[in-house]
Amino acid sequence: MKKLLLSIILTLFFTHTFYSQTTFTGKPMYNILTKRAGVYLGTTTVELFPNIAPLHTKNFDSLVSTQFFDSTAFHRVIPGFMIQGGDPNSRSGPKSTWGNGDTSQPCVNAEFTAARHIRGALSAARDTNINSANSQFFICVATAGWLNGQYSVYGRVTAGMDIVDSIVNSPRDSVDNPLQKIEMFVTYVGSNDSVPLDPVPTLPAYGSATQNSFVSIKWNAVSDGIIYHLEVSTDSNFTTLFKSVDVGTNLYTCTGLTVSNTYYWRVKTNNGGKFSNWSPTWFFMRTPVGIENYAVVPNKILVSPNPSNGIFNFSNLGKENRIEIYDLTGKMIYQSAAKGNACSINLNDKEGGIYFYRVISEKKEIQQGKLILY
Repeated sequence: MKKLLLSIILTLFFTHTFYSQTTFTGKPMYNILTKRAGVYLGTTTVELFPNIAPLHTKNFDSLVSTQFFDSTAFHRVIPGFMIQGGDPNSRSGPKSTWGNGDTSQPCVNAEFTAARHIRGALSAARDTNINSANSQFFICVATAGWLNGQYSVYGRVTAGMDIVDSIVNSPRDSVDNPLQKIEMFVTYVGSNDSVPLDPVPTLPAYGSATQNSFVSIKWNAVSDGIIYHLEVSTDSNFTTLFKSVDVGTNLYTCTGLTVSNTYYWRVKTNNGGKFSNWSPTWFFMRTPVGIENYAVVPNKILVSPNPSNGIFNFSNLGKENRIEIYDLTGKMIYQSAAKGNACSINLNDKEGGIYFYRVISEKKEIQQGKLILY
């Protein structure tokens, strides 16, 4: 029987790639109608990820277009793990062959990414050859982190997860085959063309410093985010990238930081079909041992008092500037033109905490730093 690694016995298939020539505008959506012993059980809706696994997405779409999946079965169910189906043998072949697959089926090369095997994830079943996936797929009913980076996630359930739960809890035999056949009928139902929200940086604090050679970079999780693409650079234009990585969560540990460097970072969301814009650019510093909480470029513009209970006085401005102030979420809360050598800003109406300022002159940022309001 073709099974998942560690819990399923798998067989080999040919490794040439086959997929449709469909051009997707977003995430293609499909209804998987299921019947148990010929009686309607329910319908589950899934969406696929052409931005993340284009080969598997096109392969699945091409199979749906020829009604390949219709009357095939969910032939293996493992409570607390997954349901698996899509083998052509399960249409009418002996039950002992369900899961073995058809050696004449074309295969799809692996697309291992940062997408995670969480509840509702749809992923490609394969054997020990990483490029042996074809029509068989599985849907996780719980997180299966040990499969991350080993199997190709290419979609997720968006509705009808209760039907998946019903299938996985079906009475089964000693090799996890449901006692009653559970057939599927798959149809294309449209495209999810939504654009994900831009992430908002949260950690480390804007302009903060660390003595460590590593730092945890964090941003808010976007509801439909599947993968986040993070860039870290030693210049604010990101012309020289220090890190360029895909991350499956909203947290990344950035290592290898060198002393006396400023690091700029930004991140964008990939929802499987569209990308967001880049987040606001934040920065942090790696400082020598003994220098703590140094959070600004060396001051030529002075801010006092800082910390303050409300009034911050900017001096040594030199000429006409614009001052912008942001909260910890990256939202601008204040903007003012400073005409002259000095300017006072009143934040009495704001909650105590950390804020960040930028001083901009002639469309060029000349200084940024941290304000502490108590």
